Amino acid sequence: MKKAICILLALGLLAAGSLPAYAGGRGGYYGPRAYHGYHGNGIGEFFVGLVGGAILGTIIANSQAQAYYAPPPPAYVPPARVWVPGRYETRYEQEWVPGRWAGDGDRYGREAWVPGHYENIRVEVWVPGHWEERG
Repeated sequence: MKKAICILLALGLLAAGSLPAYAGGRGGYYGPRAYHGYHGNGIGEFFVGLVGGAILGTIIANSQAQAYYAPPPPAYVPPARVWVPGRYETRYEQEWVPGRWAGDGDRYGREAWVPGHYENIRVEVWVPGHWEERG
């Protein structure tokens, strides 16, 4: 706001120094110069321009551009890729065992029916090497 007021003040001083002065309607001279303006000796206009220029120069020299800083954009960091070598892996799979007659192993040879069921079987499986992203 101060800057705008100082600029208007300086422009007003510059404009006042450049206006023609004539004595129209005050009993002054009504000759051909009355309509073209009175140019005077120029010293007053010089000093008004000097003061106005000093004010404007001070305003322009002291004006600083307002800097707005934004945060930097997020940097994209690609995930690290690593080679995982091939290996054997132990897994457990369910396998169906059908029903059967089974003896209890005593001397009388008795047998009992064992119904079908699933059993967990340990299996070694080869897992080939592959690239994996970590991060």
